[in-house]
Amino acid sequence: MKNQDLLGLSSANILNAEFEKKYHDVIAHFFSRDPKYWPIFQDKTIQSITQFRKTTTNDNDQLQRYSNGQQLFERLMTDTQIQQNINYPENDPNELLMLVSTLCKNWENPLAVENVIAMPSDPGVYGSMLGLMGNPNMVYCEYSGVADALEKVTIKKVAKLVGYDPEVASGVFTQGGTMCNLYGYLFGLRKSMPNSKHLGMAADQDYRIINSQGGHYSNMTNLALLGVDVDNKTIRIKVSEDNTINLEHLERELRACFTVKCKVPTIMLTTGTTDTFGVDDVKGVCELRDRLCEEFEISVKPHVHVDAAVGWPIIFFLEYNFSSNPLAINDVTLEGLRLNVEKFKHLKYADSITIDFHKWGYVPYTSSLVLVKNGNDFVALENDPENFTYFEHELEGQTHLQSTIECTRSGVGIFGAYSAMHYMGIEGYQTIIAHCLQNANYMRHQLLAMGNAKVIVPQNQGPSVGFKLYDPNLVKDPHVAFDLELTCSTDKEAYDFMVHNTQWHRKLFLQRGREGLFTNWVDSIACSKYAKNNRYVYLPGEKAVFMNPNTERTHIDNFMKILTEMSQNMSSKKVAKI
Repeated sequence: MKNQDLLGLSSANILNAEFEKKYHDVIAHFFSRDPKYWPIFQDKTIQSITQFRKTTTNDNDQLQRYSNGQQLFERLMTDTQIQQNINYPENDPNELLMLVSTLCKNWENPLAVENVIAMPSDPGVYGSMLGLMGNPNMVYCEYSGVADALEKVTIKKVAKLVGYDPEVASGVFTQGGTMCNLYGYLFGLRKSMPNSKHLGMAADQDYRIINSQGGHYSNMTNLALLGVDVDNKTIRIKVSEDNTINLEHLERELRACFTVKCKVPTIMLTTGTTDTFGVDDVKGVCELRDRLCEEFEISVKPHVHVDAAVGWPIIFFLEYNFSSNPLAINDVTLEGLRLNVEKFKHLKYADSITIDFHKWGYVPYTSSLVLVKNGNDFVALENDPENFTYFEHELEGQTHLQSTIECTRSGVGIFGAYSAMHYMGIEGYQTIIAHCLQNANYMRHQLLAMGNAKVIVPQNQGPSVGFKLYDPNLVKDPHVAFDLELTCSTDKEAYDFMVHNTQWHRKLFLQRGREGLFTNWVDSIACSKYAKNNRYVYLPGEKAVFMNPNTERTHIDNFMKILTEMSQNMSSKKVAKI
């Protein structure tokens, strides 16, 4: 039975007792802030913060919950000058600092499912704090000491999971997924257009950068940062119905470039798009690139970089025994994982990968790794040695100092990632990831049962659940209505119909406020069919992203009850048309 068919079956969405036992054990040990397991949480100030944040109250109402919250906040806003005298810690616990720490966005709240962000795990916090104490500057091995070795072994661990040769692969932890994607572009540019390092982007022959319309916005903002003529030097490839890169369109564009000897430095892919978890065919793209490079006798191949910032934790399941299913994952999620594993096995074909531990890896901000299949690629990024006169030349080749963008790199993300992987292990990660995916599938199942909801690409089987709601008295079949909306780039009536439906859903979203789950409105939850000259229209909708380890089915049930009641109360009295 296909995964999409399994979604509609209650029996395929059950919670197995064996899995629930394992899940609660992982939560207790790694997400509870329990000082019994993690003594760093024994501090009274930290305990007061963690206890306050154990709530389902809306973030907007937290200031009122906090003792003297409004008065303290007003004091904070006027605290704009450094005091003259010393403030000793035993006399000044700094109420303002505690206020801000406590009232930061509460990702520990089980209702928080707005985006691809999650609370950090206890071992992630523990490791990060040790990194803060050590305070290494990872840009240079003499400034980081043995932390340099920690980065190397952490990279080897991830390289093994992906399927890279850990003795050949390399990488750097850097300040976020956007910076990792920037490295991906740079690898291609410096390998294909080495003169650009000194003479700029216009120094070499013509070129085009290729990425997908379904990719993260940093795929475009990075190009502007690099000085790329975005309008004329970028080719954006169409997406297929599942929001993955369209290989036929990619081949046409690559052929067109190679035919006129136009260089293609980088092809940017995504495995796990932010809103709908589209997973590009990495192997298919690499094979296409290799075939065309051989056909056109291209000596320096386009560098294939994969933005896996969101989806990378699926690699923890690459060796999972789907036959015996030792964690007792339910049927629909097990099948979805199996299908995703087949796609993520192909990450090993990419030249470099963006991996964000601070997303689905449960490590504090920031912990991002750009993983490179062939460590020699860093040579293409090296700057002139005379720019590094106050560093020890005997250590050249043992560090990426001359290849990195930064002059300072924090070690906090490395310590957090190492600690989280060490303590939770593959099984701990598998348990939390599976819990999140079971929640996502349960949400899809409940939406399908509503009768006036369209679930966007349910076959993608990631943590992101995109959906569109329709007035139940105007739309009797949301699938038919959605199919009509997909033609809105060529049909004026379909476009007006889409706008009307969007306004109805948007009104419901705003009226609901923060009741139930804290979801997010997205202006591009789906893409229409393409018209002449590749014109298309984005279709807005709503999404919930189930990366929160504290979210359970009772929270989803309550949200669905609110959605159903509000849909009925807001429904039109007109006769159904679609």
